[in-house]
Amino acid sequence: MNAVEYCLLNGLAVSGPGHPAILSAGESLSYGELTARVSQYAAGLRDAGIRSGDRVAMLMLDCPDIVALHLAAMATGAIAVSISSRAAADELKQIFGVVRPALIVVDHEFAELASAAIAAAASSAKLMQREQELASWKAKPAAALKPVAREPDDPAFWVMTSGTTGQPKAVEHRHANVEICAQYYEQVLGTTNQDRLFATSRFHFAYAIGNMFAALRMGATNVLLERWATAESIAATVERFQPTILLSVPAVYHRLIDANLPQTPAFRALRHYVSAGERLPPQIWNEWEAASGHPILDGLGASECVYMVIGNLPKLRRPGSSGMAMPGVELRIVDDVGAVIIEPDRSGRLEVRMPSICVGYRSADSQANDPPRRPQDQFKPDGWFATGDEYVRDTDGFYHHRGRSGDMLRVSSLWVSPAEIEDTLAGTPGVAETAAVLGQSAIGLAEIVLYVLPVAGADSAAAVAAARERLSQALPAHKQPRRFEVVTELPRTATGKLQRHKLRERLRRDPH
Repeated sequence: MNAVEYCLLNGLAVSGPGHPAILSAGESLSYGELTARVSQYAAGLRDAGIRSGDRVAMLMLDCPDIVALHLAAMATGAIAVSISSRAAADELKQIFGVVRPALIVVDHEFAELASAAIAAAASSAKLMQREQELASWKAKPAAALKPVAREPDDPAFWVMTSGTTGQPKAVEHRHANVEICAQYYEQVLGTTNQDRLFATSRFHFAYAIGNMFAALRMGATNVLLERWATAESIAATVERFQPTILLSVPAVYHRLIDANLPQTPAFRALRHYVSAGERLPPQIWNEWEAASGHPILDGLGASECVYMVIGNLPKLRRPGSSGMAMPGVELRIVDDVGAVIIEPDRSGRLEVRMPSICVGYRSADSQANDPPRRPQDQFKPDGWFATGDEYVRDTDGFYHHRGRSGDMLRVSSLWVSPAEIEDTLAGTPGVAETAAVLGQSAIGLAEIVLYVLPVAGADSAAAVAAARERLSQALPAHKQPRRFEVVTELPRTATGKLQRHKLRERLRRDPH
């Protein structure tokens, strides 16, 4: 099989060559036009000497060309790797050390940065600028697209991730991993080829890549946002292209609420809103539904799984929860020794089994002929994968996220979820956001430290006092922070995920 045949060529057959495949401000392509471009780029890659197994890296804006090149690389048997356009010089050097690309295609604005990173990484990669080389490929006649036959277990694409640790690694996915790409969309959201899917996350994230595969498989339309999402750019895109489904992350939904957008006719006209990437706070959930008339369907995905693992359903949902197991997904919660937890309301580590689990990881110390690395604490026997998340399943079967396993707080021999503390403070006057981490007291005992981000213009001391009072009334003593720190911002990844490790590093520098 080849993932391009399974997705793009199936979508072409379902919807026909004239149906819109990609809509974006700079350029839009029908299924016929996208297929032709993928064929042209595949021919260009072959002429450039790209062979099966080579990595083709892309440092580009989210335009139709990045989708076409991603598909073209897989169609030739190469491995597609999209890279963040916000990667700094040192990070880009590290990424190239992991990927070891044969070819890097960049937009002009990233050419100087990429060239320096290639030199610093001592890489032999060939550098091409999209505006030049790809334009010449497009000028040549397009032959019929015939993706190279691959084995289902052959690598198709890598997802670069540093998660919340800051160390880049590549998550390797197979061609067969796209086979469940449309299940969530069709069975949960009721998506058809008439839908327009708008994912605000950048194309180097699994969230957006998985959405692209699903849209193509169904013959639906994918709406692209060229640059990083802002409330203004999302609003303009929604007004112009009228998507039916918006897929985003909690931090973006929060910005849209602050901009008073969910109550506008354009946003109320959408059919579904989906959130993943980080747990959706109940306050955002409730504010959005009250303003737009539609719930945000919160769920859990992962770079290692590509698609939604847990999700709320349009007619079966619970604010604050991640929902239930999605189609094709098995879930279990295990304790510290790996025993499966059967009883409800007991916290443990989430493990998942589904067809799209990645093969493993590539890192800078991986050798060219080494198989992907599969840490035993993550890749379990019988196909189970440990996500690294702490979860509780309630008596009704809804799964509730309690934080990353490494983020759980152990105080006085008791486990405390940072999410429980942070949720308690939702809506506290003067408090915009909070983050709980584990620190040490002056005598070396574990204590909870709460970082407080006050509302703009609010008195910091009053915000801390309000937070302290709310927690003292709502939580038992062992769950209450002993130390409060005011911050002007909380460190987050590009997708809005809280980087607790940076707060812990801050504590180590300033322990008291």
